Amino acid sequence: MSSIIIASDSPETGRRIADETAKFLGYTYMDPEDVLSAVATKRNLDKDKLKKVLDTLPSSFGRTSRVWRQWLAFIQEATLGRLMEDQMVCHGLAAHLYVMGVSHILKVRIITSEMERLQILASQRDISADKAKKIMKRMEKQRHQWCLQAFQMDETDPSRYDLVISLNQITAKEAVKTIAGVIKYKKFKPMTYSIKCLEDLELESRVRASIIKDHPEASVTARDKTITVKVKTLKRERKKKTAAIKELVGGIDGVDYVEVHFINDIVRQAAESFR
Repeated sequence: MSSIIIASDSPETGRRIADETAKFLGYTYMDPEDVLSAVATKRNLDKDKLKKVLDTLPSSFGRTSRVWRQWLAFIQEATLGRLMEDQMVCHGLAAHLYVMGVSHILKVRIITSEMERLQILASQRDISADKAKKIMKRMEKQRHQWCLQAFQMDETDPSRYDLVISLNQITAKEAVKTIAGVIKYKKFKPMTYSIKCLEDLELESRVRASIIKDHPEASVTARDKTITVKVKTLKRERKKKTAAIKELVGGIDGVDYVEVHFINDIVRQAAESFR
């Protein structure tokens, strides 16, 4: 069955609409807190620190960029794993940035008025409207930078979504009915190809999570249970890295074959040539 991913410029509004949409359709609401708790338990991580990965840049995360990317990969793995289940409504886990090409998942962006967002922020922090506006602009800039650094995407680009709803003229209740109507379109019915795309993405995420600690810059592609890993290395290290990656990946459920491709590490090569 189809699933829905909802993104919003107002986390509170997006969360409310996602929850109400799930109830209206009889779908399961994927609570971000539950997903993060599962990741924290599985990986023995601090949940509060893990949560910061979703809205904090590495420079202000308090840990290295490598750790930031590892934890983000763990969240991505867990989210895609849940999306493999039927009739899910997801919000708050940045899934709209990494579920591309899966036609049976409806991707929605909710746009709220600046005034409403200011009122929510001012109320939450007990500050004036002027101060809230400055903070909001800073948060918007940081969010833009986060999306670019995490997934090289601009989440405000409407082409990333199947449906964009502005709440300037309609209510949240009407938005829920609109989403519920669109998900019934034939275009969003699960088909063999779209199901396979999601399966490939989910397998990629599990492989990436398994190797990212030892190979943080490696890229992973899954096609028909064949995994292709591309990694930078020096020529003399290729044999050793191939064996290490195949050992890590070969035993993962769903993997039938592993290919390791190499890109010359020009920076390391140049550095060693001057020693």
